[in-house]
Formats: sequence, structure tokens, C-alpha cells
Amino acid sequence: MTQEEIERAAERLIKEANRKSTVKKRQYEEECYAEECRAAERRAARSSILENILGRLKTEFDDAVALIQSELDEKLEELYEKGDGGSGGGSDPGGGEDAPYEVDYSLPMRERYITVRDYYLAYEDKQQALADFREDEIAQDYLGSYYNYVLQLLMTMV
Repeated sequence: MTQEEIERAAERLIKEANRKSTVKKRQYEEECYAEECRAAERRAARSSILENILGRLKTEFDDAVALIQSELDEKLEELYEKGDGGSGGGSDPGGGEDAPYEVDYSLPMRERYITVRDYYLAYEDKQQALADFREDEIAQDYLGSYYNYVLQLLMTMV
């Protein structure tokens, strides 16, 4: 496979993973809303029972998104093993001293994506992760077109 074919295939895989994450998020929000309505009908909207149910739903949602991400990682790894490694050109090997994550332009694009993605997914507060990522100019340069994939992933988790 050529580098261009690998990049197109990776883009399709990432879009599909983002679509699945969006569907899961929508389902999670609908389930939370339904549980809140049921609790309101039972006059238990402020009870610990509702908090426990919502906590369980959140855990299930987080697990589903983690599974989607894991599947994406496996598919990308398989794709890059088929190809030539996907080293996507950056020209600034020493320009990452201000980044909170390791910036190494000699890495294949997939590895860059995973490094930056994992850094921002490690945030407890996904809203803050999204805000910080949007301000991360280094990530824009370092990831190139992959920047939008991380952005979409973070937006589905908020």
C-alpha cells in the first residue's frame, strides 16, 4: 500500500470509530434522560438510587468508548503493519519542548496520534481536555490532518 492509501484507510477507520462513539454517546444521554424522568415520576430525582444508576450508565458508556478506541488502535496497527509504517513528514524534529507530551517527528503518524490522544484522554475532566486540546498549537502542527480526529473524539466524550 502506498502512504496515501494508508492515510485514506486510516481516515475511514477513524471516522467510523468517531461515528460509533457518537452513537454510544447519544444512547448514553437518552438512557440518562429516561432514568431521570423515571426518578422524577417516582419523586426520587435527588436520591442516591438515581446517582447510582447514572454512575453505572456513565461507567458503561466509558467502557464502550474505550472498547471502540481499543478496536481502532488494533485496526490502525494492522493497517500500518501492512503498509510502510506511515511516517508522515514533519520537518521539525526538535520543536516539541513546550508540549506536555513527547513530540518526535520521526515517529509514524499513527504513533503521534496515539501519543497525543492518550495524553488528552487521560484527563479526568473531558471538557478541560477539549479546551486544552483546542489551544494546543503544537498538536495542530504535529498531527496535521489527524488533529481533527482527536478533536472529534474529544468532542464526542464531552
